[in-house]
Formats: sequence, structure tokens, C-alpha cells
Amino acid sequence: MIADREPAPPSVERFRPPRTRLGVPEVYAAVALLSFLVARFVPVLDLDYPCVFLTLTGHPCATCGMTHAFVRLAHGQVAEAFRWNPLGALFAAAAWAFAALDLVRVVAGLSFPVVPREKLGLWLRVGVAAFFANWAYLWLHGLGP
Repeated sequence: MIADREPAPPSVERFRPPRTRLGVPEVYAAVALLSFLVARFVPVLDLDYPCVFLTLTGHPCATCGMTHAFVRLAHGQVAEAFRWNPLGALFAAAAWAFAALDLVRVVAGLSFPVVPREKLGLWLRVGVAAFFANWAYLWLHGLGP
């Protein structure tokens, strides 16, 4: 009879993988992965779409050359990627690393790390400074190799 069975000792537990809730980080990781796949396998540089800001002003916008940077980096041409847009190359590398690390995190059942609130202001200032430094680089050096 079922009622006559003794319960299993407490030290014997069945393995249960932790529940992993997929959310916003995984959406960003999926977008990053998609950007790599497009940069690597779709001939986006063959499309003729000029930058409106560059066309109107004769100066590169803050994101000019970013598509070239993504494509060059996806093809392993690191120096070329940095010549087209240094911040774009760093952004692509960071996004693709995030996608890979987030996959490892999900598979391992780990929670997403939280950045301390007091560090957010610092990261925002660093990001804004990098944005304008990159734009200055593009104005001084022009686009591409």
C-alpha cells in the first residue's frame, strides 16, 4: 500500500534545475546575436544608404561608420573596425560578449547581476564622454581606412 511506505530520508533529494525566468536581458542578448549574424552573413555594405547628416553638413554624425565597424569586426578585421568607428567596434564587441555571457548565465541558472545604483551615474558620465570623444574622432579623422 502506498500509505505504508516510509518517506525518503531528507538527504536524498531529486535534482531540480533552477527556474530561469527569461526577460529583458535575454531580449537584448537576442538582438546582439542577431546583429552579429546580420553583420557576418548579410551583405549590408552593398546597400547604398548615405548618412543624412553627412550629406547635409559634410561632417559625420556620431554613428557614422558604425555599420562598417560591426561588419568588419564580425569578419575579424579588428583594426578596420576601429578605423571606421572606434566606439562602434567596442559596442559591437561588448554586445556580442554580452550575448554569449547571458547564454552561459541562463544555462547555469544564475541570476542577472545588478549594478549598484551609485555606479549608474558614473557609467552614464563615462558613456556620454565616450560618445562625444568618438564623435570628435570621426570629425578629425573622417570615415574609414
